[in-house]
Amino acid sequence: MTPTRTDDSDVCRRCSQLGPTCCRIAIGQEDFCFPLSQMEKERIQEHVPYTGGFALSPNSPAFIKFACRLFPGEEDEVRALFPEGKEHFRLAVDSMGACRFLGPLGCEVPREVRPYFCRLYPLWMAGSEVIVFDSTTCLARRESRSLGQMYHALDTNRATVKDLYGRLRLVWGLPPAKGASRVNKGF
Repeated sequence: MTPTRTDDSDVCRRCSQLGPTCCRIAIGQEDFCFPLSQMEKERIQEHVPYTGGFALSPNSPAFIKFACRLFPGEEDEVRALFPEGKEHFRLAVDSMGACRFLGPLGCEVPREVRPYFCRLYPLWMAGSEVIVFDSTTCLARRESRSLGQMYHALDTNRATVKDLYGRLRLVWGLPPAKGASRVNKGF
């Protein structure tokens, strides 16, 4: 089978070939893999007919703590969305910790279909400001000297990051902005 080339930015394609990447986790660190909403999972299934790409994981104390750190000040809401003892879907990984959708040329899921977290990383929102996760595995982070350079390297911009972050919040069951009314429960 010929590897599928996706529409990743150049830096993401190069990073996927270098490893380690944001598309790989250390074995045993699955608690720190972001959750998928049902909508994100179904969107991927419509476009990528690969059934082994998802895993059901427990809402462990470590996972809940990780999810709460992503949304400071909204810990009660996050705990309500991910109650201990329940489960959530995440992307599956192989025996080496690589995402099952990571191919030799990068992600095999079209960019517009990927989970919002994947499309945002290593960028995130803190209030109205775009921030960058402190990640040594991200080649864009290592090569960029400024947020503007990172936007360029990742083929994105502030408006897109803000939009994707709002969409992620909605499908995960949070309002599009902290403090807004809850509209949708994504799980």
